[in-house]
Amino acid sequence: FYKREMFDPAEEYKMNHKRRGLALIFNQKRFDWKLGLKTRNGTDKDRDNLERRFQELGFEVKAYNDLSAEEVLEKIQEASTADHSDADCFVCVFLSHGEDGHVYANDAKIEIQELTNLFKGDKCQSLVGKPKIFIIQACRGDKLDDAVTPM
Repeated sequence: FYKREMFDPAEEYKMNHKRRGLALIFNQKRFDWKLGLKTRNGTDKDRDNLERRFQELGFEVKAYNDLSAEEVLEKIQEASTADHSDADCFVCVFLSHGEDGHVYANDAKIEIQELTNLFKGDKCQSLVGKPKIFIIQACRGDKLDDAVTPM
């Protein structure tokens, strides 16, 4: 006999809105030569897989490639001021190079908190009480991970 644990409804997100929500994907493959960053080969495959998976999950997906810092901030600002009242949640994925609390657009670095702060309750009221999910695939410094070979 399986007994389902009782959950406090106040600890669960309401996920039955009209829309699943918006998923933004920022894919940074190439960078201005002045930054000295290598091209991120393989990132387009990650973008395509994420785009397909989020669509399958019912998200409205907007994917952007190699935007400048100004363009990234413009798209993030646009999303943070949109009306999400009929949406379950919000997702933002950033695929890029990074370092110590920053991610790179194609021409400059952006502080991660600058991206996430726009979705706090006082700035984005239609997402209050809803999941705001940020997925960042970027290095945080110059140390490399040791490769792991599957068994």
